[in-house]
Amino acid sequence: MAYETLLVEIADGVATITLNRPERLNCFNRTMVIEFRRLWNELRSDDRVRVCVLRAAPGRAFCSGVDVKEGWRAEGEEQRPFDQDDPGEWLGPKSNKVWKPLIVAVHGMAAGGAFYWLNEADIVLCSEDATFFDPHLKFGKISAVEPIGAMGRIPMQEITRMVLLADSERIGAQTALRISLVTEVTTLERLWARAAELAAMVAARHPVAVQGSIRAIWEAQSLPHAQAVSNALKYIQIGKPIATDVKPATVKGGEWVLR
Repeated sequence: MAYETLLVEIADGVATITLNRPERLNCFNRTMVIEFRRLWNELRSDDRVRVCVLRAAPGRAFCSGVDVKEGWRAEGEEQRPFDQDDPGEWLGPKSNKVWKPLIVAVHGMAAGGAFYWLNEADIVLCSEDATFFDPHLKFGKISAVEPIGAMGRIPMQEITRMVLLADSERIGAQTALRISLVTEVTTLERLWARAAELAAMVAARHPVAVQGSIRAIWEAQSLPHAQAVSNALKYIQIGKPIATDVKPATVKGGEWVLR
């Protein structure tokens, strides 16, 4: 799969996606947004892929958000307010009905629109140099989609503090761990290897069981608690006849097989 702004490698059940605009702090432009929509559509139906890892080319930032020079919308789209999309609808796997788990490995700065990926990740880990912030108010822009997407992931006061202080304060790696924005902090040198280790563990599980579990948990977030619990059984009823063997899988002849 050839892309202009991404590097994509598929091996041993893992799709490793690398944001590849280091000269622009790995920010996303229209090309990257379009490429992510294409990528998620391809990965969703690719049986070689059981889990996805998202990382970024080495440099100062994992992602600094949207490219403020280029933007991400097509020319003239600003004139049609009710036809506009949000970039998160293109960038995030869950928004594109991809239920294969997403592991995100963050180094350096993760700002603004980077939260589109963080908010749809199943596991986020970061290096010790990682910092997280939302600069919208610095530019006089309303911050809404990214912080609302983080609700349920981190406490409300942490969200409002991040929004209100904009670029005046950044969330460091240890604070991110404390507020559950990430689940693990490692060294920069170990970051990619650790993400690969976690991905390998997940890839060894039965794909139907994994994706059914992820979809059940994510869809439950938008339901009242009692309804979510009541609906939980349907995922098991649908998936159990297919996922009858949940023993670890191995690679044989380039293909995944269940033992």
